[in-house]
Amino acid sequence: MEKYEIYRLIHFTGIFVLMFAFGSLFTGEKSTKAAAIGHGIGLILILLGGFGMHSSPIGGELKLKDTYNLIYGTKWPLWLLLKVVIWVLLGGAIVLAKRRLIKGAFAWILIIGLALGSYLLAYKKPAMGNTPTSEQSK
Repeated sequence: MEKYEIYRLIHFTGIFVLMFAFGSLFTGEKSTKAAAIGHGIGLILILLGGFGMHSSPIGGELKLKDTYNLIYGTKWPLWLLLKVVIWVLLGGAIVLAKRRLIKGAFAWILIIGLALGSYLLAYKKPAMGNTPTSEQSK
């Protein structure tokens, strides 16, 4: 297996663990320690896998971040920064869940909406104003 595929597997495992942890937090009467631990482990796995994919070589010696530099003109395109912001929001959502500030259908819609937004950013990779400079496009 290539490094990229291993990091991708770690990333998706983290996503599943995080969603299961949120399911446990939102369906139970009180928050459990296991759900909080699952939330933290899921976030760490997502971060590890995501940054691993970002820095791993794909198909040869060219790293993914260098490919972004050629395509978008920066190693950190806006869509990638927005995914980090979504990661922070998902990390902070545990406070809202444990204090029962959000619950029920609204909580599910919020978490699923953040996850869907993150997926669309990764799948579509919109340029969002990031364009290569004239020297890079040559």
